Amino acid sequence: MTTISSRLALAASLLSLVALSACGGDPASTEKTATSDAATSSSAASDTTAASAGDAASAPGTWQAATAGQVLDVTLGDLHPTQAALGYDQIYYKLGRYEADMTKEFDDFCADEGLTGLASSSTTSTLTDATSYTCTVTDTTQRDTSVLNPVVIGPNGDTLYLTDGHHGSSTYYEVANGGPTVHVHVVVKDNLSAYSGSTFWAEMQNRGYTRLKDANGVAITADQLPTALGLTHGMQNDVYRSLVYFTRDVGYSKPTPSTDFLEFYWADWLRTTFPLTGYTLTKAGTTDPDPATADTGYLNAVWNASTMMVASTDGEISGLTGAQLGRLAQINSGKAYTKGTFGDLSKAITASKPGKIAYALDYKTRHGIQ
Repeated sequence: MTTISSRLALAASLLSLVALSACGGDPASTEKTATSDAATSSSAASDTTAASAGDAASAPGTWQAATAGQVLDVTLGDLHPTQAALGYDQIYYKLGRYEADMTKEFDDFCADEGLTGLASSSTTSTLTDATSYTCTVTDTTQRDTSVLNPVVIGPNGDTLYLTDGHHGSSTYYEVANGGPTVHVHVVVKDNLSAYSGSTFWAEMQNRGYTRLKDANGVAITADQLPTALGLTHGMQNDVYRSLVYFTRDVGYSKPTPSTDFLEFYWADWLRTTFPLTGYTLTKAGTTDPDPATADTGYLNAVWNASTMMVASTDGEISGLTGAQLGRLAQINSGKAYTKGTFGDLSKAITASKPGKIAYALDYKTRHGIQ
């Protein structure tokens, strides 16, 4: 019986070799076939995984059930821009100010979190470690939610779109102790998770939740928006938006409530009416005896732009009124250029309390930024 079994096994083996030879096969091709089969199985597994991923994507997203007015605890990395540009000099001012006094950074952050200001911190405090500093308000149920940045819930509830606070958030993204993992609290402005694709972006535009223009005020598409906050993920530098930041409380004051992207309305208008070709924004400039004509530096540009803002008429800027734009009745609120907001803005970096422009220019010089 054993001999017969052995002969049958041998015959089966020979038949297998004949069949392999007829197919042009050899041991090596047998290995290749096994590898190919494995690859096919892997591909099938990938397809299955992709299908699963698709199923997951169609499942309710993290924030799909969020309602208007709800406060969310998220990270800076969770937030997506709804504008393509920033006024870089506003951020450089903040970074320079924080380098000079780190407690100012934490004081601003606590205020932006609706917790009034800073109570205590140390030289080792970081924004990424909320236990390393203490805000004035420690009971978070008493948080002032009216100061929190607003977000719109995107398609399927998977994405958060920031509609205000791009500059402050980008600053905390850029500081040495900050970045995308910093936790922040935001308030839901609207939930558009039921919309998708072009319909979603059409709704965003209809409701005034996005600014689809580049740093020069030229129209762009939604897919050209930056992927994240900060200065290294596609946010462009709009020099007119920087200029408008420094004209605050000199040519206009931000009203409450304010129009979304208000500063950009001013920036777009100045872009067409106030050429910067005659100014050198790499120097502060002198202001005596008249900031309008004494020099051609940053301060002189701010003063002259503010003069035009105050002189603007209702409906002149995108059909908005002076009240909507926060236009001041008098430049620098009627105070002399050496006083008030412009007087503070004019302070040199050597002053006990330097001005914002001085901080910005000094930071750029020290960091080799053109």
